[in-house]
Order: sequence, then structure tokens, then C-alpha cells
Amino acid sequence: MTTLQPFRANIHLTEISFPDYTVRGGLLLGRDLAVVWDTLSHPDDMRPLLPLLAGRRLSIIYSHADWDHIWGTAAFAPDTFSVIGHRHCLQRFSEDVPHTLRARQIEEPGTWEAVQLIPPDIIFDRDYHLDLGDLSLQLHLLPGHTPDSIVGFVPEHGLLFAGDTVETPLPCVPPCCPIDEWIASLERWLNEPRLSTVIPAHGEIGGKEIIARTIGYLRDLACGKQPLDLESLPFFYRETHLENCRNIRQFP
Repeated sequence: MTTLQPFRANIHLTEISFPDYTVRGGLLLGRDLAVVWDTLSHPDDMRPLLPLLAGRRLSIIYSHADWDHIWGTAAFAPDTFSVIGHRHCLQRFSEDVPHTLRARQIEEPGTWEAVQLIPPDIIFDRDYHLDLGDLSLQLHLLPGHTPDSIVGFVPEHGLLFAGDTVETPLPCVPPCCPIDEWIASLERWLNEPRLSTVIPAHGEIGGKEIIARTIGYLRDLACGKQPLDLESLPFFYRETHLENCRNIRQFP
């Protein structure tokens, strides 16, 4: 069941819960354009948004192509929207994305048959800006968690949709990711004077302290430090941290 929560004027947050974590997206309702930030994991997750979109032009943003962020797109009527993502996001639709869906359909028959994979039809490399009429959304590449990870900044509200680039208590760090570039990109946002609110896809909503905490974790991980009291973490994040430690050994 999707939670649809007003957050700022003309900005709503969407959220679904799994046993181990939650996933959060967003809806921005501009005068001229509506934007959905991530369509979550299933078309049913997007049903509560439909009454708010009647008659509006719609753009969908994929923060990255992980399954729990992109599988809800088929809820929207065909030919009524565009999908925007990074070039690497589009590439993943011919690589891991279909394999993940097939595996889920085999493991959980009857659960994922309504999912249709809808790749981006508008792609960019570094930056992409949208004018919603009375709001704007600035998209910026921020690789690390995945090569196609992006963030979305709403300057009118000092608000950053961060996807999986930051997370509390800790992010997922894959093998061979550009950890130095990840940290450097986060530091630029940490020093952005207009930024006041950070909305990650997983974990707490807050301020720049979320960015600082993620930077600290990544630095400690890269240096081989033990940055956490593992016993205080939920089981899912204990396992994620141990996997991160294994992956860091595969960095070039």
C-alpha cells in the first residue's frame, strides 16, 4: 500500500514498505507539468497518484534503474508521459533490468506479471533541467551506488531528491564503484548554500547531516575502518555493511 503524503506546496512524497526497508519517491505538481520522481516497484504503487494527474502533462524521472524505483511506470496510460533518465539508465534496460524482472517472476509467480519495463525515452549525460511552470527540477549525475544514479534539486524549496546516493544508516556500495567521485560529488552538495532538505529513497528525511553521515561512512569504509556499532543496526543493514566490506576489497 502506497502512502501519499503532502510535503511542500505542490510536492507530495510516495512511500512503500518492504519487510526490511522502505522506498520513497515523489510527485511535483507544477502549473505546466507534473513530475513523478521514481515509480517504485509495481504499477499498483502509482494508483493513488492518478487522480492528481488528470489533464496534466507528465514526465517521469528514474533516479536509477534498480527494480524498486522503476517498475511502477505501467500504471500510467501509454503515450501520456515521457521518461527521463541517464544514458547508463537506458543501457541497463538491455542488461540487468530484464534479468531481474524475470528472476522475480519465477520466484514469486503471480506478483510481478503487471510490471512492464518502460525505458527512458529522454536521456542525458551530466545535467538536465525541467521547467514545471512555477517549480523547476535540476537533474545531476551522481554515480557511486550505480553508474546511472542521479539527484534532483528543487531550488525554490532548497530540496534535494537524493535517490540512493545517500542513505541512513548507510548506503549500499557495489563492487568497483567510483567511491572517490561519489564522495566528491556529495561534498559539492554539502557545500551548496541553497540546499536545506534532503529526501533519500531509503531512510530518514533531514538536512545536510544526512549527506555528511554518508560521506563519513564512505570514507571510513574506503580506509578500512570499522565505522559502526553493528549490533545497533537492523539485520538488513548489518548484512549490507558486511557486503560493502567485501565489495570494497574489489575496488581498483
